[in-house]
Amino acid sequence: MRELPKDIDADVVIEISHLLDDSPLFVPVRVHELAARVRQRVKTGLPDLSIEELIVEMASVRRLAMAFDLPGSENVVQIPVRHPRP
Repeated sequence: MRELPKDIDADVVIEISHLLDDSPLFVPVRVHELAARVRQRVKTGLPDLSIEELIVEMASVRRLAMAFDLPGSENVVQIPVRHPRP
């Protein structure tokens, strides 16, 4: 992973890492939804676009599938939520 700029909040990077580690491998990472969850859990001045870019970069390093789910967009295919088997 690249060296982060000084304006990137380390708490955001840590939270994204936790959320990505907890996501099942066979379900695509929903980038916009994950950014919203990060924003709820961590107080940061980063814009949504910066958070989403970090998510994409960190998910790419982990070779996770991603879904770019824009809210209110009718051209996005709904992805069923799959829960890992016990």
